[in-house]
Amino acid sequence: MNPEISAAAFRWAFQEANGLEPLVLPDVEVIDSLEADIDTLRDALRGALWTRVEEQRAGDEAERFVVWPIDGVQVNFFFGWGAPIEFDFDLREIVDDEAVNGLLRLFRLVSSALGKDVIVRAEGDQGGPPVLHIDSGTGDIVLSPLS
Repeated sequence: MNPEISAAAFRWAFQEANGLEPLVLPDVEVIDSLEADIDTLRDALRGALWTRVEEQRAGDEAERFVVWPIDGVQVNFFFGWGAPIEFDFDLREIVDDEAVNGLLRLFRLVSSALGKDVIVRAEGDQGGPPVLHIDSGTGDIVLSPLS
């Protein structure tokens, strides 16, 4: 288990090297996830004790599974997109250490439920370096600031 990550360190990690404010919806991906993993993850999310869960199945592309791991922090899973499994959250909702801890608990649950690493990149930075990496084997979290 890693030492705790503060909300300030978490938000700062997404800060661009040039000092610009980051885009607010970081992209989260389950590495090497398959469409077959979606039901396993959905079941794991339903079985956890979150503040709130909502499911929208309006069509393949619009299918969304929304989890609030802690009051004030919303995480959107886009199961209708297929593989790899992707989701996002809003950096503006990470206002204190409790919010970070709730989010990290969710990331660890996703990683352990599927036995796959989870990475978080800056919004729109597909293929860029991960800012956060959750190791599925150990549960360790590595925070790698962009700047």
